Amino acid sequence: MAEGLNLGRGPSALAVDVGGTGLKAALFASSGELVDAVTMPTPECDSGSGTEIVELVSDIRDEFAAEHGDHEIDAAAVVIPGIVDEDSGAGIYSANLGWRDVPFRSLLAERLGLEIALAHDVRSAGLAEFEFAEAMPDDAMMVTIGTGVAAAIRAEGRLISAGGYAGEIGFTEVAVDTADGLFRGPVEHIASAAAIAKRYAARSGTAVAGSLDVLDAVHADDPVAREVFAEAVDALGAVCAQLVAVTAPETIVFGGGLSGADELIRGVDTAMRRRLDFHRVPSIRRAALGPVAGLIGAGLLTRGRG
Repeated sequence: MAEGLNLGRGPSALAVDVGGTGLKAALFASSGELVDAVTMPTPECDSGSGTEIVELVSDIRDEFAAEHGDHEIDAAAVVIPGIVDEDSGAGIYSANLGWRDVPFRSLLAERLGLEIALAHDVRSAGLAEFEFAEAMPDDAMMVTIGTGVAAAIRAEGRLISAGGYAGEIGFTEVAVDTADGLFRGPVEHIASAAAIAKRYAARSGTAVAGSLDVLDAVHADDPVAREVFAEAVDALGAVCAQLVAVTAPETIVFGGGLSGADELIRGVDTAMRRRLDFHRVPSIRRAALGPVAGLIGAGLLTRGRG
């Protein structure tokens, strides 16, 4: 968790960030300070009903309550991937976890007996980044590279949701020259963390646990890893150029584990600039809050921010 960060006063609260492969949860005190945090794999959601998520969040609440009885949990916020309608409290669709039209807010409220805030994981990460990062302009965007690719959009100081559909850029089509020929398709099929690992394994014949292993191979001067990573970076630059043409952010922030790589930040900046002409060219930078941005954003929701 970001050192010294404080959410501000509010209820003792549970915050949960459900990712495509991993889940993070935290207990925040009424003072806004972090009490405890845990990470674990996201459960398989075979039912399509989201029941597995509801049950796991309930279990985490019970564990925190048992271990920290002096912090009575009075509120909770859960942020999830996919298309999320914050107004209705529903998970409309998750390509990676398989649910459709799940009323998560009401299910969680009934199961936990608490007031629940439900939001999109990347918009929540953007909420935290836009609030706590230094010198963040009113027109900004956060792109998170994870199991998929999604964005949080802030225009004229306001976070845009559009019924949950804003920022679902993963299926934006890009065209990129690759070692296998021209790739034309959704950006997350070439540039998500999952796609990078899959493409490297297919091309090299070497299995990897994830995209960070590919990055390690890049640093070891593996030529296949360098190709795969460069192709992903070029695709991200292409989609950023499209985003600039539509929303004109002054800054684009990259989140996710790969955002720590200088090669990604520099490469996306170069690939984007090559595709722009008269547009206002944004700065490209990595998220200040790192992989806990979504969790901090969930915490902010329990303070009525967002």
